[in-house]
Amino acid sequence: MDTYNIYMDELPTGEEFDGDEMIEVEFRVVPSSDDDGDPESNAVIAGLDLVDLINLRDAIQQEIDNYALTALEKEAIEESLQA
Repeated sequence: MDTYNIYMDELPTGEEFDGDEMIEVEFRVVPSSDDDGDPESNAVIAGLDLVDLINLRDAIQQEIDNYALTALEKEAIEESLQA
């Protein structure tokens, strides 16, 4: 089974916040067989097999869902208190 590498790329936005340049972070998932082995440009955060990658996706989706549900519940409670 092939493994997949997760990379994090930092891209400057051209904007500043409190004197520090802001960056945008993007993640890439690449099969390790396609990795060129250049750690300077491709710093691997994690090397995962397909099952682990699916589990990571599911865990992240669950956290997003939990956050969204909490925000909706908070909004509903605030609206009911104002009524």
